[in-house]
Amino acid sequence: MTSWESKALSFINQTSRWDKDKHISSFLTFSINLLKNLFQTNITLQIEFEDESTARVKNASPTYLDDMVLDPEPIRKLLYSNGFKTIYWQSIPTAGHALKDLLQAFSSAIIIPLATEPTNSIILMGWSEPMTFNNSFQECVETIRLRLKEILTYSQQQQHFQKVASRYAAIMHTIPHALIFINNDGFSGWVNQPAAELLHLSGPGEQLPAILSDAMLQLRSKTTNAAEIYQEAMRLFSSQQNSITSWEWKFASPEEMSYNVTCLPVLSQQVSGRLWIFEKKQG
Repeated sequence: MTSWESKALSFINQTSRWDKDKHISSFLTFSINLLKNLFQTNITLQIEFEDESTARVKNASPTYLDDMVLDPEPIRKLLYSNGFKTIYWQSIPTAGHALKDLLQAFSSAIIIPLATEPTNSIILMGWSEPMTFNNSFQECVETIRLRLKEILTYSQQQQHFQKVASRYAAIMHTIPHALIFINNDGFSGWVNQPAAELLHLSGPGEQLPAILSDAMLQLRSKTTNAAEIYQEAMRLFSSQQNSITSWEWKFASPEEMSYNVTCLPVLSQQVSGRLWIFEKKQG
């Protein structure tokens, strides 16, 4: 194994350990420090395109370059002219290039585009002494670039799903009816705030189906029409429609009132289960 192959493998291994233990927000900071150590650079930094008129230096070494503001347009033109591929400057152009203010004291540099929407960035590495970018070196850099894009893309997907889940949970928690979802996988379930209160659970959110089933059994035992509910449940679980509406659960206790209960199947490519809706009966 060549020296450059071992460096690529080291980057993959170290980012894999980081990926399991730390938050995505610190990934580029960690990766840029790792690149500096692996490639023994004299300058290493990220340039992030914040908007149409601002590109900002981040995670810089040397640190005095942090927050330096650049014009993004000539940098974009440079990237477009190179097809958004990694740019290898064994000898840095003496004038007329987009990064002359950053690289005027250096001999060699590489520019790694990270085109990961919605945040587009490049990583810049430079050396004071001339460097030779042979095939092994370039294969190492491209392996690292793919690894960076892989983790950043994955993290953006995770952040998107977390936002969707948070929005969904916020909506579900504000609905006044008690909502209980029990997945058919036997491992996952979910309740909103009114359902957590109705079933006397510690709080809303994810719950094991076994806990939900037990809590619903305890709730049913407090009803004054438990036998009727049991018979309806048998019909529900054996019917082809697999659903029921306007199902009354009666309670003697005025605090618990009575509820109109609906049970509906939830079927999709990702989810299969039952949704229970407990709506307080008026009057």
